[in-house]
Amino acid sequence: MKIREIMRPGPVTIGETDSLGAAQRAMSRSRVRHLPVISEGKVVGMLSERDILLTRSRAERDDDWWTMTVHDAMRAPAQTAGPDDSLHEVAARMAAYKIGAMPIVERGKVLGIVTVSDVLDAEVREAMAPAPVSAATAADAMTPFPLTIAADAPLAEAVALMTAHHVRHLPIVNGHSTIVGILSERDVRTAIGDPVEYLDLFNRASTRYRVRDLMTAPAASVPFDKPLRDVARSFADTHIGALPVVDKFGALIGIISYVDALRALAA
Repeated sequence: MKIREIMRPGPVTIGETDSLGAAQRAMSRSRVRHLPVISEGKVVGMLSERDILLTRSRAERDDDWWTMTVHDAMRAPAQTAGPDDSLHEVAARMAAYKIGAMPIVERGKVLGIVTVSDVLDAEVREAMAPAPVSAATAADAMTPFPLTIAADAPLAEAVALMTAHHVRHLPIVNGHSTIVGILSERDVRTAIGDPVEYLDLFNRASTRYRVRDLMTAPAASVPFDKPLRDVARSFADTHIGALPVVDKFGALIGIISYVDALRALAA
C-alpha cells in the first residue's frame, strides 16, 4: 500500500515565525494535534500539541508562551515521506523516531499528512485482508515486567521513576498486581509542568500531589493473547499512547505502546 492512499490531503500548516498562540488556535479549530511548519514554501519542522505543552511548562509566566514563535517549540528538521513510499516503510520510520505525524512531500510541496492513527488503521486493514495474516499477539510486542507504582505514592516518586527510566506511561497497581489506573507523561506535564523542575521543588518543599490525584482510572488494558491487529485498532480508535497487558487472571505482565505495535506490524 502506498502512503498516497491513506494520507490526509491539504493539511493545516503554520509559519515558522507565527506565534504559539496562533498555532494553538489552529490546532483547536481544525481538531488536529500536529502542524507542519512552513518557511518560504518548504517544510522546515513539525509542531505537535506535546511540543506546545513542553514549551508552556518551561515559560517563566503562564502567558509568556502564547507570544513565543513556532520556531522556539518546533522539532527540526522534520521527518517527511513521499506519496509513493510504502506503508510499512513509513510505519517503521514513525516507530524508530517515535513521531506522531509525518508530512507527505513531493518536489518540495506539502501534499498531505499521515498520523500514527492513519498508519495503524491501514496496517490493521492490510492484516485483515484475505491473505495470510500474522498470528502475533499483544504478548509478542509488549515490554514485559514494566515499572509500576501504588496509587497512594507521592507523585514525585512516580515522576522520578518516569524521568530516570525514560518512560511515558506508568501502570498503577494494587497489592495483587491488578491495574487500578495509569499515569502518563501528558498527565504529569498538564498538571505540574516540567517534571525536572517539579522534582527540584519537591526536594525543597512539601507538595500535596499523590499518584491517585493525576492517574487515569479505571485504566483500559488488553489480554496477553489479544491479536496485535486488534490492539493496533484500539490505538487508532482511542488515541491512547500505551496499554497495560494482563494475564488470564487480570494481573499485569507487560505494557504495549503504539510504537511497539507499529514496530511489530511493520516487521
